Amino acid sequence: MLHLKTWTPMCIFFVIVNLYSAASAQIENHTGSITKSFTEPIEQSIAASAETGIVTFAAVNEGDRVNVGNVLASINYKVLEQSLKIAKARAESTARLDAATSQMEMIKSQLNALEDLVSGGHTNKFEVEQKKAAHENAYAEYRAAQDELKLNQLEVHRIEAQIEDRIIKSPIDGFVTEIHKQLGENVSNNEPQYATIVRVDKLKVRFYQDVEALGGLRKGDIVTILIGRSRSRKEATITYVSPIIDPDSGLGRVDVTIDNRDFGIKSGVICFWNEASDASQAARQSDDMPLLQR
Repeated sequence: MLHLKTWTPMCIFFVIVNLYSAASAQIENHTGSITKSFTEPIEQSIAASAETGIVTFAAVNEGDRVNVGNVLASINYKVLEQSLKIAKARAESTARLDAATSQMEMIKSQLNALEDLVSGGHTNKFEVEQKKAAHENAYAEYRAAQDELKLNQLEVHRIEAQIEDRIIKSPIDGFVTEIHKQLGENVSNNEPQYATIVRVDKLKVRFYQDVEALGGLRKGDIVTILIGRSRSRKEATITYVSPIIDPDSGLGRVDVTIDNRDFGIKSGVICFWNEASDASQAARQSDDMPLLQR
């Protein structure tokens, strides 16, 4: 075991230097920033089928541009089409309701006539009560016919909804980047996805900054980032500044959005945080401070 008395001044010097270097490295890890990133679609969605079955119709190819609600494909629904025809025929048939209405009106007319005879003393009340009971039964049949017609109409809507579930539509505006199922392939509960769609009229980029840099950034601020290997300058809007710092890295997330309505920038392109933006943000924050606080 070494004693402090046996250490030479040179040994002590090297120990101090090593400790300082380790501390400096640790501080550097917590004050650096991840200023290199890449562009991503502002939205990405996988269009999936709500029902299982065979793909019998495909309306788009990879690379096609689509809008919300555009039909992408459909699952076989021939059996449902036939069921829908039957349901519509039943819903449009008013034969039972017409018969019940006529029967009820006829009995009502007979009841009115009997009541007039009772008041004149030409018939007894028992016959009137019988006719009233017959009228109530006729009215019940009339109501049942009405209910049946409503149920038939609801059955039409139910089958139409089932058919609609077999039509796959685009959930967002964008471009089809991948089709997961081809014509004739089965869409199952385990693999319901049909196509991937990305929206790229805006692009998002995610950076990670240290606490000092985060302090000068606000949601809605305009910053400049550098796009591609040529590092062309492009304005971006800050959409998110993390309220927390990762304790391991000492960094917090910053998301920015780039206007890409002309589709001039591809998703996946490398980009860099413009360090000059930090300086301008710090200057702006300093200018906004009251004089007494400077």
